[in-house]
Amino acid sequence: MTEQIQANVRIVSGAAKAFWGRLAGDAHRVASARVEQLAGEAALACAKARSRALREGSVARA
Repeated sequence: MTEQIQANVRIVSGAAKAFWGRLAGDAHRVASARVEQLAGEAALACAKARSRALREGSVARA
């Protein structure tokens, strides 16, 4: 659950940074923010898949 919250925060943070980057006309900030957003989306997808796999018992516990 914590991973999902962190991923969502990263997505929202990236979106906010992209907004301010567009407002300031800073293309580098917009691109960097978009990368942060995408990383958050990837982290969220991984966290959801891991959670689903653990619920289904398909992941061996170390």
